[in-house]
Amino acid sequence: MGTLARDIHPALHAHRFMVGRDPQGRWVVSDELGLVGGIFADKEAAVRFALSESDHMPGAVFCAPCEVTLNLDTASDPQLAGRH
Repeated sequence: MGTLARDIHPALHAHRFMVGRDPQGRWVVSDELGLVGGIFADKEAAVRFALSESDHMPGAVFCAPCEVTLNLDTASDPQLAGRH
């Protein structure tokens, strides 16, 4: 993934954006409040969007582990509602 992977840094504070796959296998991005996000063609596009929306702040973007699925509807998904 080249330079995009180097732009994602660990942080001690909560992440603003979560990048991962939904139950259908599509790449999704959601912010911590569930107000900003979307479905993307691939991981690179999803990460690029999240980095851009967070002004490339270190630690603002977190890529979920492969075994975790994301849902854009945070009201029905406790993983996004408070686990970052």
